[in-house]
Amino acid sequence: MLGHFWSQRPEVEGGYMGKEADIKILMEAWEEKHRNKGYKRFIRDGIVCEEEWEKQQTPKVCFFLKEAYTSNENGYNLVENLHDCEQPWTMWRKIAIWTQAIHNAFGQNMCEYDEEVLRSHEKEIIDRIAVVNVKKSNGENSSNYEDLKKYAIEDQAEIKRELEIIRPDIIVCGNNCSLLKIVLGDDFHNEDTWDNMLGLWKDTLVIDYYHPAVHYPNRVNYYALMSICDVAKRKYGTPF
Repeated sequence: MLGHFWSQRPEVEGGYMGKEADIKILMEAWEEKHRNKGYKRFIRDGIVCEEEWEKQQTPKVCFFLKEAYTSNENGYNLVENLHDCEQPWTMWRKIAIWTQAIHNAFGQNMCEYDEEVLRSHEKEIIDRIAVVNVKKSNGENSSNYEDLKKYAIEDQAEIKRELEIIRPDIIVCGNNCSLLKIVLGDDFHNEDTWDNMLGLWKDTLVIDYYHPAVHYPNRVNYYALMSICDVAKRKYGTPF
């Protein structure tokens, strides 16, 4: 049973900057490792806004994705861009709706899809998520599984450490749960059937879902994720 799998984590003495500082140190070492391999365009990720992440009373959701792309040889910081933008861009607007579906499902707020209401909360919702891409450097517009697998193996220790620092309540895989299994190894548990969409990593729920670039309508994804979360509650127990 999951129990209180999104219970409040203890604050770091002096404020909420512990995770952000740890991720920064990890990213600096990670980028140097990639630079020494000749990789370019390193894109940093992690928690979008640590203060909002820690104080939320909703499940802490981390999106485990494949790769991000930039033409900038020096790369960029994805989560800083998400936090600083006035409005999330296309894919992240979709992720905001997905996140609200998960929050509503686990918050006993099984409300109907209302695009106007959901859109009005996009920015604040994005500030409450975390993002981990498997492939941090040399990102492409389209992904190749064997290439992603290579990065998952090469950077297994760093990716796992990033997830350990973040400590999400829920990980949503973007059609790449097999890569998460490589990263987590025997710590990841599911029934390992082709149609299984749920798993556990310690006390973290893992949802194996589509990549946010999928072209299904937002309404369909909203209700699908609410239904999956309902199954998860029945399968692993309720946090209340």
